[in-house]
Amino acid sequence: MAKRFNGDALYNAAQRLPNGGPRMSALMEAIRQADAAEDHYWRMLLRYDYACQAIFHDDPPKAMPAAAEFNRIFDEHSDALYAASQDGAPEMHLMITQIGIDPIVNLPQIPMEQWEDLMKEFRALVQKYHEGLRTYWSQMCQFWQYVDRDQAYTYFQKFWKTGRDGLSDCRACERSLAVRICLLAGKRNEADEYAKPMEQGRIWFCNDTPQRYWLAYLEDALDHREHERARVFANKLFRKADRDWNDLSYLGAIIHAWSKSGDDLGRALHLALKRLGWTAGMWDQKKLYDYYKGCYVCFRELAGKEPAIQPDPQTGEVIPKLFPLYNKEGVYDTRELAEWFYGQSQQIAAAFDKRNGSDYFSRDLALA
Repeated sequence: MAKRFNGDALYNAAQRLPNGGPRMSALMEAIRQADAAEDHYWRMLLRYDYACQAIFHDDPPKAMPAAAEFNRIFDEHSDALYAASQDGAPEMHLMITQIGIDPIVNLPQIPMEQWEDLMKEFRALVQKYHEGLRTYWSQMCQFWQYVDRDQAYTYFQKFWKTGRDGLSDCRACERSLAVRICLLAGKRNEADEYAKPMEQGRIWFCNDTPQRYWLAYLEDALDHREHERARVFANKLFRKADRDWNDLSYLGAIIHAWSKSGDDLGRALHLALKRLGWTAGMWDQKKLYDYYKGCYVCFRELAGKEPAIQPDPQTGEVIPKLFPLYNKEGVYDTRELAEWFYGQSQQIAAAFDKRNGSDYFSRDLALA
């Protein structure tokens, strides 16, 4: 007799696994069984959970296929979700749509026109459900920060003036965005005001804060050649941002900052080699860019002091076999490494700027 589908059991079994890859693999198998059983409620709920795992604990763009499939099923079988949760169905529909759009900012291969079309669909859902307008303006702000900083600040003001609702991000994440946008706009005093409640411990931090606003200050310090200030934020950030490959942007900025401090160049090299394996198979191009840029600065600085690097006899540090410049001897020319990382960063920066119609990334790389 065929085994009967049990969505609760599969879901609960997945929840007992570690976040990220292990749980996502279990959820994917549960999705396969839900599809075979044509249980539309679980087909949606499991995809929703898979997308959330990708966004918060893995490679965010992996959420996009699950979100698209959720919406396709919802269009045909929304009654299954409404029957289980009359009040929760609209919010879940809005959230999964937003989750499917959010990673596009970090995928330059997706045309801006496609993002604009999806944002129109999201705005229509916001109007339909009377919820999520603050999140809509937040999405606009986050995309436009790489297109036009003044326009991004205008969208930020719309976002901040719109009331919170059930779809809103956590307060610390919202303030972290405020800090970043104000710093990009050259308004450091205003950024400090948004950061003040977080600095004073009056706001609850989530899994990705205070890292987000520390990163904003760290990148601002690097852009203004304030290397000692950058080092302070890099040290603070490192204590909370070496968990998994979702932290690659944080680590890239830390490597960059440490590389500009003579005393910390060794730490930068250690970190660059230690986490290089996390870049393998990464969909998120912004995270790759940030990490590769940090590594470029590290090996460029090192090239002026050491012509080559070798595996540490104590730690056994080597470049992963998947890395294009891998060799069996484990001896690497530092200048060649710097050129490779610069080339990769330049290629990604050019793709972003072409898609966005701006020069944000090329100027950012030039600052490095």
